[in-house]
Amino acid sequence: MRALRTNSSGLSATEAADILRTVYGIEAALEALPGERDRNFAVRAQDGSRYVLKVIDPQADAAMVDCQTRVLMHLAEQDPALPVPRLCLTRACTEVAKLTVAGQAHSALLISHLPGQLLVQAQAPALALPTLGAMMARLDHALRGFFHVALAQSLVWDVRRLPELAELVGYVDDDDMRRLVHEVVAQFKDCQLRLRGLPSQAIHGDIHGGNVLLDSAGFRVTGIVDFGDMIHGPRVFEPAVAISELLTEGRMTLSESGALLRGYVSAQALEAREVDALYDVILARHAVSLLVHAWRAQHDPAGARALVNSVSQAARSLEQLLNTGRAAVSEAWHETAGTSPPMAGLRRRRARLLGAGAELFYEEPLHIVRGEDVWLFDAAGRRYLDVYNNVPHVGHAHPSVVSAIQRQVALLATHTRYLHEAVIRYAEQLTARLPPRLDTCIFVNSGSEANDVAWRMAESITGRHGALIMEHAYHGITHAVAALTPALGGSVAAHIACLRAPPSGVAVDQALSAADVAVAAANADQAIADLQARGHRPAALFLDSALTSNGIFDPPPAWLEPIAERARAAGALLIGDEVQYGLGRSGSHFWGFERRGLDPDIVTLGKPIGNGFPMGVVIAPREMVEQFQARCGFFSTFGGNAVAAAAGLAVLQVLEQEALQANAQKTGGELREGLRALAQQHAEFGAVRGSGLLLGLEIQDPQGRPDKRRAQRFVNVLCAEHGILTGLEGPSGNVLKLRPPMSFRKEHADRLLAALAATAGAGQDFSP
Repeated sequence: MRALRTNSSGLSATEAADILRTVYGIEAALEALPGERDRNFAVRAQDGSRYVLKVIDPQADAAMVDCQTRVLMHLAEQDPALPVPRLCLTRACTEVAKLTVAGQAHSALLISHLPGQLLVQAQAPALALPTLGAMMARLDHALRGFFHVALAQSLVWDVRRLPELAELVGYVDDDDMRRLVHEVVAQFKDCQLRLRGLPSQAIHGDIHGGNVLLDSAGFRVTGIVDFGDMIHGPRVFEPAVAISELLTEGRMTLSESGALLRGYVSAQALEAREVDALYDVILARHAVSLLVHAWRAQHDPAGARALVNSVSQAARSLEQLLNTGRAAVSEAWHETAGTSPPMAGLRRRRARLLGAGAELFYEEPLHIVRGEDVWLFDAAGRRYLDVYNNVPHVGHAHPSVVSAIQRQVALLATHTRYLHEAVIRYAEQLTARLPPRLDTCIFVNSGSEANDVAWRMAESITGRHGALIMEHAYHGITHAVAALTPALGGSVAAHIACLRAPPSGVAVDQALSAADVAVAAANADQAIADLQARGHRPAALFLDSALTSNGIFDPPPAWLEPIAERARAAGALLIGDEVQYGLGRSGSHFWGFERRGLDPDIVTLGKPIGNGFPMGVVIAPREMVEQFQARCGFFSTFGGNAVAAAAGLAVLQVLEQEALQANAQKTGGELREGLRALAQQHAEFGAVRGSGLLLGLEIQDPQGRPDKRRAQRFVNVLCAEHGILTGLEGPSGNVLKLRPPMSFRKEHADRLLAALAATAGAGQDFSP
């Protein structure tokens, strides 16, 4: 493959001066210039004229040499004012000098000198980006009618050669960088078919800081040089290569790339599909640079040294691009290029009105307009199997719940300082499903509020302010419970102590070893001691009974027993957070705390209980509730309003009428076994976790380590290619979270399993 190895001629300045004198009739002083394969000299003639002498790579064939001359002649005809070199004829009136030096045949070109400083040396290169982009577009416009057989050369820098170059990945020393290159190669294979349909033409293909000249102010482009790496390829390669090269040279930041693109499209419009390809092509060019350098480090040390600075920056830039993600980067480029798809306008309005940090799922966010049972529908009418959302507990827009809400909202929707039958009936039906001492309800509007109130109750009743929680726990977003939510990031407050997750390989129906029980007990003792050392005693032990944010664990009661025992002995109340696992989701029990063997003092409920209608509940013994009410006078304007009560009653009714807990056990069990079978067939899949209709599937790399990027890729491919919505969970972000509505049936599970198998096995090329 041409240009993998550097091969600059060893021609000396004295020999070059002889060529000038003999072939061109010019007496001059020469100064060597950089060149990867050609030998270049700055020429200052005795009469003050200036030129550049290019002694072309001896390995270049006649067609490549001819291409370099023909393109300069073509550009002189099409755009005489374009700042590119002009050919100077030999004394024999030929464009190319053919000569022999020291027994070796050479070809040489003498071209005009262009004034200016190299962009790579400019003090403020960002100033030149818009004018550089416009000049590149002008160059491409002039090249549109040019073709030469040499443009089909197999050139190592042509990103379409990346799959072939991937064979060199073993030369990359750094393990993390090797994984990143594998990831880029996999993504680029998906892009290659799309590239073939893009507008194509002759392009320069090698715009970088060493091939661009600027004026003394560093603003105006005075020259584009070196046409030795031209190809015929997709037009978008021109700006893509320039962006990649300037990023890897450290002459431009990712946020500044829009300035170069803006300049390009000001003179040459791009199509939306071309802008879509930018991200993949830029990643591919980064990967090519890393692979070429890695190979040269072993086989061509001089060539490797020429790349060492840019390769160091390329590694950082590649990681930044991957971490930023295709969606964010491409959206900005589409906006710059004026090619934003229709949904982008909605996204921009959303970011402006809700803040740029308002979270959206998936690389290509969905515009969902309707839900029905386990399906969601976007604005274009495409349907998606919802395997993620537990808010519509009994199914999206369940007719019984919708009807109950409609009837009640048509009668009364007000605050809760009036008597209302439905509110009382709902409280009766909830408490009837709980242990007898949990007999009194406080109604609020969300799970976060429920956990906030539960925490305030624990502090008020115990007179203490310390909390025991699971590491990486999630309990809500209010100020108080955000401190109980390390999953949101940030440091853990002094009044919080974290407990370690249970052994990952132990399921609820398996015996726990004495050693594991001892570890759990010691962990609880240490957490309590840590609190006391910081001047706090525990008011509460909080537990999401599915251990969801920890990565979806399903340990036996024997794991929790010593933890709960020690917490209670230390004076803490036990709080069961049932927002994710309650109302039959485990399949085996109506409440998750029952599956864990926990006897809670307080239970909290949230989003699923109203099937999407905002409501939350705190349930505790009456004496605790009344003590809290007496001290705090708690009231929530909308908590427990009549419409919420109607929604809650309808959910409980549907759960019973449609036997959805039994369905969770049956369908969840079948899905779990299907996932286990897939894990036996595909190395990307690790352990299967959870029970009922809250399951997790570990995504891992070939060495069995958590692989967040691979997991993100699975989520996005399942959405984009198979119409299946999933999410990620766990401290490493590598557990595929499967938490569908409770009406999820075998045919839906089969559809999910087939999509997972296709995604893993259909050459999505997640593995190296």
